[in-house]
Amino acid sequence: MAELLGFLAGGAMLALVDALVIAFLRQMGWLRRDESLLLGRTAGMVCGAGVMYLALALLGRLAVFGKIEGAISLDLLFRGPYMSRMLPALSNPTGVGPVSLAFAWVSKLAGGLLFGQYEFCGIALAWCMTIASLFLVQKRIGKLADGQRARDAAFLLLCLPGSVFFLLPGWAPIALLGCAIAFSLLGKRLHGWKIRLSPVAWGWILTILAVLSAAVTVCAAEGRLG
Repeated sequence: MAELLGFLAGGAMLALVDALVIAFLRQMGWLRRDESLLLGRTAGMVCGAGVMYLALALLGRLAVFGKIEGAISLDLLFRGPYMSRMLPALSNPTGVGPVSLAFAWVSKLAGGLLFGQYEFCGIALAWCMTIASLFLVQKRIGKLADGQRARDAAFLLLCLPGSVFFLLPGWAPIALLGCAIAFSLLGKRLHGWKIRLSPVAWGWILTILAVLSAAVTVCAAEGRLG
């Protein structure tokens, strides 16, 4: 339990950092009030999902391997082949593809400024990219439909199987941000959306996706994926 609380506290720290960034952008006048509210809700959604995914990975490790000795870190929770290469690259950018290498270099530079907190900077960068991605997606869908469907779409993206990798260091958050930017720009040509799922159908879709996403997260914690 102490390990879980400590890791959740780390997630709460990331949420606080995001809140401070939003407040700074608002004070500088770079965000309108409605945009700052949307960004704040998006940050809360992403941080909440991130904490839940990390907690699920930790619980999966504890259930399979029992008590964890030593400090909890990302390389202890996620032991898949890709993450085994990506996490060391945060402090020593090498051994990964070009997209992942770019992410690793940014994390290394930021971690150097924060006295070697490379994993923290990698997580923070992934979360900030995902927040920006969902913010752009919601802005575009909000103009095509309404705010509720925009929020539903953003939440759906966080529930997709494998969405945990949007919140971990690597190429996935970069790919998500690239797709969000493309959707935001190309979405200007789309017409309004009038199709709406019933609450029952929407609930079934979210339930199935959430279960599959949890399974992927546990497999990633056991080193079978990612």
